[in-house]
Amino acid sequence: MGYLDSLDRESEPRPRTIKTAETIAAAIVRDIVARDLGTGDPLPSESAMMAQYRVSRASLREGLRLLEVQGLIQLKPGPGGGPLVGAVDPRNLAKMSTLYLDLGGATYAELEATQLIIEPMVAEQAARNPDRDQVRQVMAPYLSEDLPTDGPGYRWATSNFHAALHELLGNRVLELYVRAIQHIVSHHVMDRMETTGLRDRILDEHRAIARAVVAGQSSKARKLMAAHYEWLWVHYEEAWPARLEEYVVWM
Repeated sequence: MGYLDSLDRESEPRPRTIKTAETIAAAIVRDIVARDLGTGDPLPSESAMMAQYRVSRASLREGLRLLEVQGLIQLKPGPGGGPLVGAVDPRNLAKMSTLYLDLGGATYAELEATQLIIEPMVAEQAARNPDRDQVRQVMAPYLSEDLPTDGPGYRWATSNFHAALHELLGNRVLELYVRAIQHIVSHHVMDRMETTGLRDRILDEHRAIARAVVAGQSSKARKLMAAHYEWLWVHYEEAWPARLEEYVVWM
């Protein structure tokens, strides 16, 4: 029985006390956004932030640590170091999500079912993107008949194809969560499978999906993506049947 099964869904949730460090972390994020800071930009010194947020050194450092764990800031050591703005990286969300999935007792089969729902919807929404110039530009690299079938070039062509579709969603909330799920699937399942004999078919199907997206054929794009993932997961089930019954692990 997973952790989620033990929750009393009938009981009223008890409000959790917000820690000072969490309040500080939220304030730092708001200031980063308000100041339009980008990845690598320096944040104020520790003493300046202590004065600005009127907190102790211990509380400030705990707040900064919370942001560092999430990858939202980097703490540069040594003289002249200090906190730097990090990046909104789906990989960080993916890693944190696996902790919750692990504790919740979620399996890779449930992750599979989730992806089979989400990715066809992504292709459909990408085909409906009203900025047709953007769609053509983003999809152009994946229409080529000369994409590599091995080495880093193949990995780039396949992983970035899905990232390109996610970009065309035009919804930053959905894009972030879909990319996180895609990263978990890739890192925990797909990267551990032998796909040498499947690569021509994978690239052919990517091209077909890209053509449907560029043509604005949303229904066709959805159907092609559904079929694409269905047979891929059949392959994974046959190659590694025990994996799908395992719990998603935090990593």
